[in-house]
Amino acid sequence: MPLNLSNPSDGGGGKFLDKLRFNAQGGVFYTGSKDNEKRFSSGFTAVFDMAGMETGWSRYNGRYKEFRADPNVEEKSAKPEITDGDAENKWKRGFRVAVFSGEAFGGTVEFMHDAITVCQEFSALYDDYEKGSEDGMLPVVEVKGDPKKAGEYYAPVWSIKKFVKRPDAMQPLPQEDSIP
Repeated sequence: MPLNLSNPSDGGGGKFLDKLRFNAQGGVFYTGSKDNEKRFSSGFTAVFDMAGMETGWSRYNGRYKEFRADPNVEEKSAKPEITDGDAENKWKRGFRVAVFSGEAFGGTVEFMHDAITVCQEFSALYDDYEKGSEDGMLPVVEVKGDPKKAGEYYAPVWSIKKFVKRPDAMQPLPQEDSIP
């Protein structure tokens, strides 16, 4: 089944995973903050939790990236209304997925994106996952350090190397509507 990515807490602050980011303008994966950034210019290998990933609507609201998950990966939810008067920051289709690597990240991170170039490549990766997955196995994905040029932007180059059981140390995505 193709993903629906086409584009025309507990009250105490919730649980958050560190973020894995991909700069589609610069073509680099990185984690951390501006002052403590770790770049993956030579790539990395990690387990992607395709079984627990979410599709939905996302937007930057001026402070952080908001994400509103679909009911499931097959059913697209209605586009949220902009109620804060910030029509510049429109909702776009996106995804989020937990990614695990003890070596690269020291555990589980969250990867979320809504750029068309990234969503197209993720949809293709998800198709490969569906063709090869069985009995709850998750893909080990090799991410190349050299992304491909896609118009004015970059797209990740990644492929599934094998399937493994979910690592015991892998955390699931936090179940929240917004992720600061």
